[in-house]
Amino acid sequence: MTRTTILMLLSTIWLCIVHSENLEAKDLVAGVGNLLPHVVVDENGQPKGGFVDVVKAIDKVYTAGTISISVLPTKRSLASLANGRIDFHIPYIPNPRVPEETLPFIFASESVVDVAFVLYTRSDVKVPPMDSLGRLHIETLRGAEPHFAFKISGIDSFRQGISRVSLGRSDGFIGEQDACDLFIRQNKIKNIRRTLYANWKSSIIIGKGPESVTIDRILSSALRKLKQNGELQKITATIHRPFEDWQPYLANW
Repeated sequence: MTRTTILMLLSTIWLCIVHSENLEAKDLVAGVGNLLPHVVVDENGQPKGGFVDVVKAIDKVYTAGTISISVLPTKRSLASLANGRIDFHIPYIPNPRVPEETLPFIFASESVVDVAFVLYTRSDVKVPPMDSLGRLHIETLRGAEPHFAFKISGIDSFRQGISRVSLGRSDGFIGEQDACDLFIRQNKIKNIRRTLYANWKSSIIIGKGPESVTIDRILSSALRKLKQNGELQKITATIHRPFEDWQPYLANW
């Protein structure tokens, strides 16, 4: 092999590397669902909270571009993802009953954190069998109804859901452990029983399009690095914890 041929091959390899890096270099816009208590906008209009910190940590790892953050109501954020105004949305819990290929978006290859969903019922009522929930008046947050294989009613907030159970206005509420438990503890609600319903993964979703694979590679690579160095776990521990087996009706309030 001549010296000229070797130089041409090295030049080609270098151009391929540079071209590959340029493909990865892009600024991104994140839509973060406005989900109390995990995401808030402070009095100065600045986004705060655990999922905001996740995006900031990804941005710190991703040095080829910058990631800007828009805190939006979840429904509006999903609409913005569909029309291309944002590049990805966090958080989103996959519906195990819906095939991914039928959705208008893809999931990032790397998930963010596991979320414990809990069935909250009155403590003076026997825990219903999970296969009989469809015969009861069970509620969940509006928009989450398709995640369940039985008839369930949607309501506007987890506070409303827990309060309605406590007052006997519903047979149960299924919601994420952390927000519901915080509300119970803050208000010292005693007549509630907790039963683990399911553990689901909280994920990032990316709009379908020609850059979906590139954006997934950027985000998932950053998430893997954050998991390897333990930074992601430090953040997600402030958002969602593994299921805790405690009972409000046994609390010393």
